[in-house]
Amino acid sequence: MLLQRIITAVVLLIVLLLVSVFFAPVCFRIFVAIASAIALWEWLRLTASANAARIIAVVYLLAAGWTAVAGFDDTVVTGTGAVSADMPWAGWITPIAVAVATLGVLFWTVAVPLILHRADTQRASVSTLSSLAGIVVIGGSALALAMLHQQHGVWFIFSFLGVIWCADTFAYFGGKHFGGARLAPAISPGKTRSGAICGLIAAVVWMLVTMYIDSSFASYVHQYFPVPLVLLVGAVLATYSMIGDLYESLIKRRAGIKDSSNLLPGHGGVWDRFDSILSVTPLVLALWMLIRHFH
Repeated sequence: MLLQRIITAVVLLIVLLLVSVFFAPVCFRIFVAIASAIALWEWLRLTASANAARIIAVVYLLAAGWTAVAGFDDTVVTGTGAVSADMPWAGWITPIAVAVATLGVLFWTVAVPLILHRADTQRASVSTLSSLAGIVVIGGSALALAMLHQQHGVWFIFSFLGVIWCADTFAYFGGKHFGGARLAPAISPGKTRSGAICGLIAAVVWMLVTMYIDSSFASYVHQYFPVPLVLLVGAVLATYSMIGDLYESLIKRRAGIKDSSNLLPGHGGVWDRFDSILSVTPLVLALWMLIRHFH
């Protein structure tokens, strides 16, 4: 199982590097469109009927694919990710991004913590509201990744995803090492409070280190905020990362399954790998838009 996980992770990393660094920017957007469509199908197959999941995922893929190809102007982006100072995409995308970012932040900030607090694992996973939330959150996250990649380049994307990866990795190993009280025993018995603290610390350290590296997410935030607030942003993103992970665990527990699918050997499904990205990305986009608006 561990060997499978390592091989799959290496293959995914190679593909991600190819489409985000070595190929044209449109390749990254197409990759995000396909991956998000699969994640949406996995989400909907737990919260809606099988037919609805397939139909909505196909319609979403067509819309996301068209947006990836036709909605952005690649002439302002070089192969290394350098961009124009102006907004390079069509004007209709920005209002949509504002709306979905706002709805996504509200969902992860208000609705999901209440749902997790109740920890009702016996409730049926099928839910119209949860299905609608999946469409908004996944579509919004894909759009956010495309916009941020277009505007700031590859390293900006990897540097804020690094917050998620650090939080997840150190939460796992920290929990294994220190053990102790469970974070959410009814939802995910394997997660511990000590692991969550290790994940938070790792995310803050990552922000501190990358804050002094040009073109990183942390350095961008540091242009407008003092160091303590930059580190606080890292802690908040790590918290949202854990919220996204716990929410998927709750939905899977309600559906009585272990993985969202079996598409990724050793890892489960695409949603299993992207759960934290879906909860963090809308917040990053909202923060970026607020900074642009006020500065």
